[in-house]
Amino acid sequence: MEQKRILIVEDELQITMALCRALVHPMGGGHQVEVCPLADVAFKRLRHEQFDLIVTDLRMPGISGLELLRHVHQTSPQTRMMLITGFGSPEIEKQVRKLGAFYLPKPFSLQEFIATAHHILDGNREQYELGEQLLKGREAGPLIH
Repeated sequence: MEQKRILIVEDELQITMALCRALVHPMGGGHQVEVCPLADVAFKRLRHEQFDLIVTDLRMPGISGLELLRHVHQTSPQTRMMLITGFGSPEIEKQVRKLGAFYLPKPFSLQEFIATAHHILDGNREQYELGEQLLKGREAGPLIH
């Protein structure tokens, strides 16, 4: 897989750094990863920059990750999106999927996260469905909470 530009929007520094290291590492794809601590900051960056994938947490101070996904869906529909959350619900998952984004509930392992990101970036429906199957048979490993 070629190197992609990924933006992680997450207010918890430890989670941000773990996800960033996982995607930057050669085993994670060696991607170019940038981070924003808040969706408000991401909004401003997205006016002038393009990313292949936006990964955002749901709950953050100010604008929520779901609001950010709605904005990206309207302004940059080709950008792939993933929402991660420990506070999800079937209704939120439904809204996320309606926007064409992938929903990854916490806790998840870094292996799950990397595999999900790669499935999303590959961009074909078959790979997306494989990612969903992966979530059903969750792998063991260090978890992101």
